[in-house]
Amino acid sequence: MHSRDEAKRFGSWSISSRHLRLIRSGISSVLDGSGKRKPVGVYRSRYAVHVSGLRAIEAMKVEGEGRSLRYPIALNPETAGSPSLLRQLEKMAVRALYTLGLSSGEVVLVSGGGDRKYAVEQVTPSAWFEDVRIERMYSRAEREQKRRLEEESSHGYSLMLGMDPEFVLVNPSSGEVIPASLFLDREGEVGCDAVHGENGAAVAYPIAELRPRPSEDAHGLLIGLMRTLRMAAEMIDDRSLIWQAGGMPKAGLPLGGHLHFSGIELTAELLRTLDNYLALPIAILEAHGSQLRRPKYGYLGDFRRQPHGGFEYRTLPSFLVSPLLAKGIIYLSSLIVTNYRSLIRRPLDDEENVHRAYYQGQREVMREYCEQLISDIESLELYPETERYVEPLFRQIRQGGTWNEQRDIRPLWNIPFQSK
Repeated sequence: MHSRDEAKRFGSWSISSRHLRLIRSGISSVLDGSGKRKPVGVYRSRYAVHVSGLRAIEAMKVEGEGRSLRYPIALNPETAGSPSLLRQLEKMAVRALYTLGLSSGEVVLVSGGGDRKYAVEQVTPSAWFEDVRIERMYSRAEREQKRRLEEESSHGYSLMLGMDPEFVLVNPSSGEVIPASLFLDREGEVGCDAVHGENGAAVAYPIAELRPRPSEDAHGLLIGLMRTLRMAAEMIDDRSLIWQAGGMPKAGLPLGGHLHFSGIELTAELLRTLDNYLALPIAILEAHGSQLRRPKYGYLGDFRRQPHGGFEYRTLPSFLVSPLLAKGIIYLSSLIVTNYRSLIRRPLDDEENVHRAYYQGQREVMREYCEQLISDIESLELYPETERYVEPLFRQIRQGGTWNEQRDIRPLWNIPFQSK
Protein backbone atom coordinates (compact mmCIF):
# COMPACT_ATOMS: atom_id res chain seq x y z
CA MET A 1 0.00 0.00 0.00
CA HIS A 2 1.29 3.47 -0.88
CA SER A 3 2.21 5.75 2.03
CA ARG A 4 -0.59 8.18 1.08
CA ASP A 5 -3.15 5.35 1.17
CA GLU A 6 -1.80 4.25 4.55
CA ALA A 7 -2.08 7.82 5.83
CA LYS A 8 -5.65 8.06 4.54
CA ARG A 9 -6.64 4.89 6.41
CA PHE A 10 -4.83 6.11 9.54
CA GLY A 11 -6.68 9.43 9.28
CA SER A 12 -10.02 7.63 9.12
CA TRP A 13 -9.44 6.06 12.54
CA SER A 14 -10.47 8.03 15.61
CA ILE A 15 -7.75 8.90 18.11
CA SER A 16 -9.47 6.58 20.54
CA SER A 17 -9.17 3.72 18.03
CA ARG A 18 -5.46 4.43 17.54
CA HIS A 19 -4.95 4.52 21.30
CA LEU A 20 -6.77 1.21 21.84
CA ARG A 21 -4.88 -0.45 19.00
CA LEU A 22 -1.58 0.54 20.58
CA ILE A 23 -2.60 -0.56 24.08
CA ARG A 24 -3.95 -3.86 22.77
CA SER A 25 -0.59 -4.47 21.11
CA GLY A 26 1.34 -3.84 24.32
CA ILE A 27 2.50 -0.31 23.48
CA SER A 28 2.05 2.41 26.09
CA SER A 29 0.00 5.33 24.78
CA VAL A 30 -1.08 8.61 26.28
CA LEU A 31 -3.57 9.37 23.56
CA ASP A 32 -7.20 9.39 24.61
CA GLY A 33 -10.56 9.62 22.92
CA SER A 34 -10.57 13.42 22.78
CA GLY A 35 -7.10 13.66 21.35
CA LYS A 36 -5.77 15.33 24.50
CA ARG A 37 -2.88 14.05 26.52
CA LYS A 38 -3.76 12.21 29.66
CA PRO A 39 -2.69 13.83 32.94
CA VAL A 40 -0.69 10.82 34.08
CA GLY A 41 2.14 12.53 35.91
CA VAL A 42 4.97 14.88 35.11
CA TYR A 43 6.90 13.89 32.04
CA ARG A 44 10.59 14.54 32.05
CA SER A 45 11.73 13.98 28.51
CA ARG A 46 10.30 13.79 25.04
CA TYR A 47 11.74 12.48 21.76
CA ALA A 48 10.60 12.62 18.14
CA VAL A 49 11.69 9.68 15.98
CA HIS A 50 11.24 9.57 12.20
CA VAL A 51 11.00 6.04 10.78
CA SER A 52 11.20 4.61 7.27
CA GLY A 53 11.95 1.06 6.18
CA LEU A 54 11.60 -0.23 9.76
CA ARG A 55 14.55 1.96 10.82
CA ALA A 56 14.95 5.32 12.53
CA ILE A 57 16.17 7.86 10.00
CA GLU A 58 16.22 10.79 12.43
CA ALA A 59 15.77 11.22 16.18
CA MET A 60 15.40 14.47 18.08
CA LYS A 61 15.19 15.44 21.73
CA VAL A 62 12.22 17.77 22.07
CA GLU A 63 12.16 20.60 24.57
CA GLY A 64 10.81 24.07 25.12
CA GLU A 65 7.40 25.65 25.27
CA GLY A 66 5.25 24.33 22.47
CA ARG A 67 8.00 21.75 21.79
CA SER A 68 9.74 24.31 19.67
CA LEU A 69 13.30 23.22 20.45
CA ARG A 70 14.65 20.07 18.83
CA TYR A 71 18.17 18.70 19.23
CA PRO A 72 19.34 15.88 16.93
CA ILE A 73 20.57 12.60 18.43
CA ALA A 74 23.31 10.63 16.70
CA LEU A 75 21.78 7.50 15.15
CA ASN A 76 25.06 5.61 15.01
CA PRO A 77 25.19 3.44 18.17
CA GLU A 78 28.95 3.97 18.33
CA THR A 79 28.58 7.74 18.60
CA ALA A 80 25.21 7.97 20.35
CA GLY A 81 25.35 9.32 23.89
CA SER A 82 23.19 6.43 25.09
CA PRO A 83 23.03 3.52 22.62
CA SER A 84 20.55 1.63 24.80
CA LEU A 85 18.17 4.61 24.85
CA LEU A 86 18.52 4.99 21.09
CA ARG A 87 17.67 1.31 20.56
CA GLN A 88 14.67 1.61 22.85
CA LEU A 89 13.33 4.71 21.10
CA GLU A 90 13.84 3.23 17.63
CA LYS A 91 12.20 -0.07 18.52
CA MET A 92 9.20 1.61 20.07
CA ALA A 93 8.74 4.08 17.21
CA VAL A 94 9.03 1.34 14.57
CA ARG A 95 6.59 -0.86 16.46
CA ALA A 96 4.05 1.96 16.99
CA LEU A 97 4.02 2.93 13.32
CA TYR A 98 3.74 -0.70 12.21
CA THR A 99 0.85 -1.30 14.62
CA LEU A 100 -0.99 1.69 13.22
CA GLY A 101 -0.60 0.42 9.65
CA LEU A 102 2.05 2.93 8.62
CA SER A 103 5.35 2.28 6.84
CA SER A 104 6.87 5.68 7.57
CA GLY A 105 6.24 8.66 9.80
CA GLU A 106 7.15 10.41 13.02
CA VAL A 107 6.42 9.12 16.51
CA VAL A 108 6.70 11.42 19.52
CA LEU A 109 7.56 9.45 22.66
CA VAL A 110 7.30 10.84 26.15
CA SER A 111 8.75 9.43 29.36
CA GLY A 112 7.32 9.40 32.84
CA GLY A 113 8.95 8.83 36.20
CA GLY A 114 12.54 8.79 35.00
CA ASP A 115 12.71 4.99 34.61
CA ARG A 116 12.96 5.09 30.85
CA LYS A 117 9.43 3.93 30.26
CA TYR A 118 8.04 5.72 27.25
CA ALA A 119 4.58 6.18 25.82
CA VAL A 120 3.37 7.20 22.38
CA GLU A 121 2.13 10.78 22.50
CA GLN A 122 1.74 11.62 18.83
CA VAL A 123 1.98 9.88 15.46
CA THR A 124 2.26 11.69 12.13
CA PRO A 125 2.34 9.78 8.82
CA SER A 126 5.15 10.85 6.49
CA ALA A 127 2.59 11.81 3.84
CA TRP A 128 1.27 14.56 6.12
CA PHE A 129 4.54 16.48 6.35
CA GLU A 130 4.90 19.55 4.16
CA ASP A 131 8.34 20.59 5.41
CA VAL A 132 10.75 20.40 2.48
CA ARG A 133 13.66 19.07 4.54
CA ILE A 134 11.57 16.27 6.04
CA GLU A 135 10.03 15.39 2.68
CA ARG A 136 13.52 15.05 1.20
CA MET A 137 14.63 12.89 4.12
CA TYR A 138 11.76 10.43 3.58
CA SER A 139 12.22 10.49 -0.21
CA ARG A 140 15.88 9.63 0.21
CA ALA A 141 15.10 6.69 2.50
CA GLU A 142 12.34 5.40 0.21
CA ARG A 143 14.57 5.66 -2.88
CA GLU A 144 17.28 3.66 -1.12
CA GLN A 145 14.88 0.86 -0.17
CA LYS A 146 13.36 0.88 -3.66
CA ARG A 147 16.86 0.54 -5.12
CA ARG A 148 17.57 -2.50 -2.94
CA LEU A 149 14.25 -4.11 -3.86
CA GLU A 150 14.79 -3.51 -7.59
CA GLU A 151 18.24 -5.02 -7.31
CA GLU A 152 16.74 -8.01 -5.53
CA SER A 153 14.12 -8.42 -8.29
CA SER A 154 16.61 -8.16 -11.13
CA HIS A 155 19.36 -10.34 -9.66
CA GLY A 156 17.24 -12.66 -7.51
CA TYR A 157 18.04 -13.59 -3.95
CA SER A 158 19.58 -16.50 -2.10
CA LEU A 159 17.10 -17.22 0.66
CA MET A 160 18.35 -18.99 3.76
CA LEU A 161 15.94 -20.37 6.36
CA GLY A 162 16.57 -20.98 10.02
CA MET A 163 14.73 -21.31 13.32
CA ASP A 164 15.12 -21.69 17.09
CA PRO A 165 11.95 -23.24 18.57
CA GLU A 166 11.85 -23.77 22.33
CA PHE A 167 10.54 -26.31 24.85
CA VAL A 168 10.65 -26.88 28.59
CA LEU A 169 11.46 -29.88 30.77
CA VAL A 170 8.87 -30.74 33.39
CA ASN A 171 8.91 -33.12 36.34
CA PRO A 172 5.76 -35.24 35.78
CA SER A 173 5.27 -35.79 39.52
CA SER A 174 5.57 -32.25 40.82
CA GLY A 175 4.78 -30.33 37.64
CA GLU A 176 7.85 -28.18 38.25
CA VAL A 177 10.00 -26.89 35.42
CA ILE A 178 13.50 -28.37 35.51
CA PRO A 179 16.16 -25.94 34.21
CA ALA A 180 17.42 -26.95 30.77
CA SER A 181 20.82 -25.61 31.81
CA LEU A 182 21.27 -28.79 33.92
CA PHE A 183 21.70 -30.70 30.65
CA LEU A 184 22.50 -28.17 27.92
CA ASP A 185 25.11 -25.50 27.30
CA ARG A 186 24.07 -22.01 26.31
CA GLU A 187 25.63 -22.27 22.85
CA GLY A 188 25.36 -24.89 20.12
CA GLU A 189 22.69 -26.46 17.94
CA VAL A 190 20.91 -27.60 21.07
CA GLY A 191 21.20 -25.12 23.90
CA CYS A 192 19.37 -23.32 26.63
CA ASP A 193 17.87 -19.85 26.70
CA ALA A 194 17.47 -17.34 29.48
CA VAL A 195 14.55 -15.81 31.28
CA HIS A 196 15.19 -12.16 32.04
CA GLY A 197 14.22 -10.12 35.07
CA GLU A 198 12.67 -6.67 35.11
CA ASN A 199 16.05 -5.01 34.60
CA GLY A 200 16.78 -7.14 31.56
CA ALA A 201 19.44 -9.26 33.26
CA ALA A 202 19.35 -13.02 32.74
CA VAL A 203 18.19 -14.68 35.96
CA ALA A 204 17.84 -18.31 34.87
CA TYR A 205 18.22 -20.62 31.88
CA PRO A 206 15.17 -22.86 32.07
CA ILE A 207 14.31 -23.09 28.36
CA ALA A 208 15.68 -25.63 25.89
CA GLU A 209 16.23 -24.28 22.39
CA LEU A 210 16.84 -26.07 19.07
CA ARG A 211 19.02 -24.21 16.57
CA PRO A 212 19.34 -26.35 13.43
CA ARG A 213 21.80 -25.17 10.81
CA PRO A 214 20.31 -22.77 8.25
CA SER A 215 19.16 -24.30 4.99
CA GLU A 216 18.36 -23.04 1.52
CA ASP A 217 15.01 -24.81 1.55
CA ALA A 218 12.27 -26.01 3.86
CA HIS A 219 13.17 -29.68 3.43
CA GLY A 220 16.74 -29.10 4.58
CA LEU A 221 15.56 -27.11 7.59
CA LEU A 222 13.08 -29.81 8.56
CA ILE A 223 15.83 -32.46 8.36
CA GLY A 224 17.96 -30.22 10.58
CA LEU A 225 15.16 -29.86 13.10
CA MET A 226 14.75 -33.65 13.34
CA ARG A 227 18.49 -33.97 13.84
CA THR A 228 18.57 -31.48 16.71
CA LEU A 229 15.65 -33.23 18.37
CA ARG A 230 17.63 -36.47 18.39
CA MET A 231 20.66 -34.59 19.71
CA ALA A 232 18.53 -33.14 22.52
CA ALA A 233 17.32 -36.61 23.42
CA GLU A 234 20.93 -37.78 23.85
CA MET A 235 21.93 -34.74 25.91
CA ILE A 236 18.88 -34.75 28.22
CA ASP A 237 19.56 -38.12 29.77
CA ASP A 238 16.83 -37.95 32.41
CA ARG A 239 13.99 -39.59 30.50
CA SER A 240 11.58 -39.23 33.37
CA LEU A 241 11.20 -35.57 32.44
CA ILE A 242 8.50 -34.70 29.94
CA TRP A 243 9.03 -32.15 27.16
CA GLN A 244 6.37 -29.49 26.66
CA ALA A 245 6.05 -26.90 23.88
CA GLY A 246 3.46 -24.39 22.63
CA GLY A 247 3.06 -20.75 23.63
CA MET A 248 3.01 -21.03 27.42
CA PRO A 249 2.72 -24.61 28.73
CA LYS A 250 3.78 -23.30 32.15
CA ALA A 251 2.36 -20.05 33.50
CA GLY A 252 4.81 -17.18 33.25
CA LEU A 253 7.18 -19.04 30.92
CA PRO A 254 6.35 -18.05 27.32
CA LEU A 255 7.94 -20.05 24.51
CA GLY A 256 8.70 -18.90 21.00
CA GLY A 257 8.93 -20.54 17.60
CA HIS A 258 11.18 -18.01 15.92
CA LEU A 259 11.82 -18.26 12.19
CA HIS A 260 14.97 -16.84 10.61
CA PHE A 261 15.28 -15.48 7.09
CA SER A 262 18.28 -14.02 5.30
CA GLY A 263 19.09 -13.14 1.73
CA ILE A 264 15.86 -11.17 1.30
CA GLU A 265 15.16 -7.51 1.99
CA LEU A 266 13.16 -7.00 5.19
CA THR A 267 10.22 -4.66 4.58
CA ALA A 268 7.06 -3.77 6.47
CA GLU A 269 5.04 -5.49 3.73
CA LEU A 270 6.97 -8.72 4.19
CA LEU A 271 6.24 -8.59 7.92
CA ARG A 272 2.55 -7.84 7.29
CA THR A 273 2.35 -10.80 4.91
CA LEU A 274 3.78 -13.11 7.55
CA ASP A 275 1.39 -11.73 10.16
CA ASN A 276 -1.71 -12.10 7.98
CA TYR A 277 -0.95 -15.34 6.14
CA LEU A 278 0.94 -17.23 8.87
CA ALA A 279 0.43 -15.85 12.41
CA LEU A 280 -3.31 -15.23 11.99
CA PRO A 281 -4.24 -18.76 10.78
CA ILE A 282 -1.94 -20.39 13.34
CA ALA A 283 -3.57 -18.36 16.15
CA ILE A 284 -6.80 -20.26 15.51
CA LEU A 285 -5.11 -23.46 16.69
CA GLU A 286 -3.48 -22.00 19.80
CA ALA A 287 -4.31 -23.31 23.25
CA HIS A 288 -5.69 -20.80 25.72
CA GLY A 289 -2.38 -20.71 27.58
CA SER A 290 -0.56 -19.81 24.39
CA GLN A 291 -2.70 -16.71 23.90
CA LEU A 292 -1.79 -15.47 27.39
CA ARG A 293 1.74 -14.62 26.30
CA ARG A 294 0.40 -11.71 24.26
CA PRO A 295 0.94 -8.80 24.01
CA LYS A 296 4.32 -8.88 25.77
CA TYR A 297 5.31 -11.77 23.50
CA GLY A 298 3.78 -12.93 20.25
CA TYR A 299 2.70 -9.48 19.18
CA LEU A 300 2.22 -8.81 15.48
CA GLY A 301 5.25 -7.68 13.52
CA ASP A 302 7.74 -8.81 16.17
CA PHE A 303 11.11 -9.00 14.45
CA ARG A 304 14.79 -8.72 15.29
CA ARG A 305 17.54 -7.94 12.82
CA GLN A 306 20.49 -10.32 12.89
CA PRO A 307 24.20 -9.43 12.58
CA HIS A 308 24.48 -11.48 9.36
CA GLY A 309 21.98 -9.18 7.65
CA GLY A 310 18.88 -11.34 7.95
CA PHE A 311 16.06 -11.11 10.41
CA GLU A 312 14.17 -13.19 12.93
CA TYR A 313 10.34 -13.34 12.83
CA ARG A 314 9.38 -13.75 16.48
CA THR A 315 5.58 -13.69 16.56
CA LEU A 316 4.85 -17.44 16.52
CA PRO A 317 4.69 -19.70 19.61
CA SER A 318 6.80 -22.85 19.77
CA PHE A 319 5.46 -25.07 17.00
CA LEU A 320 7.25 -28.14 18.38
CA VAL A 321 3.90 -28.95 19.95
CA SER A 322 3.08 -31.03 16.86
CA PRO A 323 5.11 -32.43 13.92
CA LEU A 324 2.16 -31.72 11.60
CA LEU A 325 2.12 -28.12 12.77
CA ALA A 326 5.90 -27.71 12.58
CA LYS A 327 6.18 -29.16 9.07
CA GLY A 328 3.28 -27.04 7.85
CA ILE A 329 4.74 -23.85 9.33
CA ILE A 330 8.22 -24.45 7.93
CA TYR A 331 6.97 -25.04 4.39
CA LEU A 332 4.25 -22.37 4.58
CA SER A 333 6.65 -19.70 5.83
CA SER A 334 9.05 -20.44 2.98
CA LEU A 335 6.21 -20.24 0.47
CA ILE A 336 4.97 -16.93 1.94
CA VAL A 337 8.37 -15.24 2.02
CA THR A 338 9.20 -16.16 -1.57
CA ASN A 339 5.76 -15.01 -2.81
CA TYR A 340 4.91 -12.16 -0.46
CA ARG A 341 4.45 -9.60 -3.23
CA SER A 342 1.52 -11.67 -4.57
CA LEU A 343 -0.19 -12.05 -1.18
CA ILE A 344 -1.94 -8.72 -0.71
CA ARG A 345 -4.84 -9.42 1.66
CA ARG A 346 -4.44 -7.57 5.01
CA PRO A 347 -7.40 -8.25 7.36
CA LEU A 348 -5.27 -7.54 10.45
CA ASP A 349 -4.66 -4.00 9.19
CA ASP A 350 -7.95 -3.29 7.45
CA GLU A 351 -10.42 -4.81 9.92
CA GLU A 352 -10.29 -3.66 13.52
CA ASN A 353 -12.32 -6.65 14.72
CA VAL A 354 -9.71 -9.06 13.30
CA HIS A 355 -6.86 -7.20 15.01
CA ARG A 356 -8.79 -7.34 18.29
CA ALA A 357 -9.66 -11.00 17.76
CA TYR A 358 -5.99 -11.92 17.35
CA TYR A 359 -5.04 -10.39 20.70
CA GLN A 360 -8.16 -11.64 22.51
CA GLY A 361 -8.15 -15.14 21.07
CA GLN A 362 -11.53 -14.88 19.34
CA ARG A 363 -11.17 -17.87 17.04
CA GLU A 364 -14.52 -17.62 15.29
CA VAL A 365 -13.82 -14.05 14.18
CA MET A 366 -10.38 -15.00 12.87
CA ARG A 367 -11.73 -18.08 11.12
CA GLU A 368 -14.14 -15.95 9.06
CA TYR A 369 -11.16 -14.42 7.26
CA CYS A 370 -8.84 -17.41 7.06
CA GLU A 371 -10.53 -19.19 4.17
CA GLN A 372 -9.71 -16.27 1.86
CA LEU A 373 -6.11 -16.25 3.07
CA ILE A 374 -5.79 -20.00 2.55
CA SER A 375 -7.29 -19.72 -0.94
CA ASP A 376 -4.67 -17.12 -1.84
CA ILE A 377 -1.93 -19.49 -0.72
CA GLU A 378 -3.43 -22.44 -2.61
CA SER A 379 -3.56 -20.37 -5.80
CA LEU A 380 0.19 -19.74 -5.80
CA GLU A 381 2.08 -21.39 -8.65
CA LEU A 382 4.51 -23.09 -6.27
CA TYR A 383 1.84 -24.34 -3.85
CA PRO A 384 1.67 -27.89 -5.34
CA GLU A 385 5.33 -28.38 -4.40
CA THR A 386 4.52 -27.79 -0.72
CA GLU A 387 0.96 -29.13 -0.60
CA ARG A 388 2.00 -32.42 1.00
CA TYR A 389 3.12 -30.55 4.14
CA VAL A 390 0.89 -27.46 4.16
CA GLU A 391 -2.50 -29.02 3.30
CA PRO A 392 -2.73 -31.03 6.58
CA LEU A 393 -2.15 -27.78 8.48
CA PHE A 394 -4.89 -26.03 6.53
CA ARG A 395 -7.20 -28.99 7.17
CA GLN A 396 -6.71 -28.65 10.92
CA ILE A 397 -7.38 -24.91 10.77
CA ARG A 398 -10.60 -25.53 8.87
CA GLN A 399 -11.73 -28.28 11.23
CA GLY A 400 -11.14 -26.23 14.37
CA GLY A 401 -9.88 -27.45 17.73
CA THR A 402 -6.77 -26.39 19.61
CA TRP A 403 -3.43 -27.99 20.32
CA ASN A 404 -2.53 -29.55 23.66
CA GLU A 405 0.41 -27.84 25.36
CA GLN A 406 0.48 -30.23 28.31
CA ARG A 407 1.37 -33.44 26.53
CA ASP A 408 4.85 -34.83 26.15
CA ILE A 409 6.05 -34.03 22.64
CA ARG A 410 8.64 -36.83 22.51
CA PRO A 411 6.31 -39.65 21.34
CA LEU A 412 4.96 -37.36 18.62
CA TRP A 413 8.48 -36.86 17.28
CA ASN A 414 9.54 -40.51 17.78
CA ILE A 415 11.97 -39.47 20.50
CA PRO A 416 12.71 -42.17 23.15
CA PHE A 417 10.75 -41.38 26.28
CA GLN A 418 11.05 -44.54 28.34
CA SER A 419 13.90 -45.40 30.69
CA LYS A 420 16.65 -47.56 29.23
